Amino acid sequence: MTKNITIRMDEQLLKNVKHIAIEQDMSVSAWITQAVEKEARKDLRYDEDKAFILKVMEEAPAYAGKTFTRDELHER
Repeated sequence: MTKNITIRMDEQLLKNVKHIAIEQDMSVSAWITQAVEKEARKDLRYDEDKAFILKVMEEAPAYAGKTFTRDELHER
């Protein structure tokens, strides 16, 4: 379900947005919705990436504070 909102923006910004929306064969409302959804997905991906990294770190074997020499780190 979609909801209507009212937003305020600078007149010149609105002119620019209208121009961009027309170039993309979209309404201003559809263009703004697409832009907001794109930003929201960026945040979601960041959260998913962060959760994945934390999970991998938790599952990694514990080295009990062992430090490695440069040679040990670069062994092949």
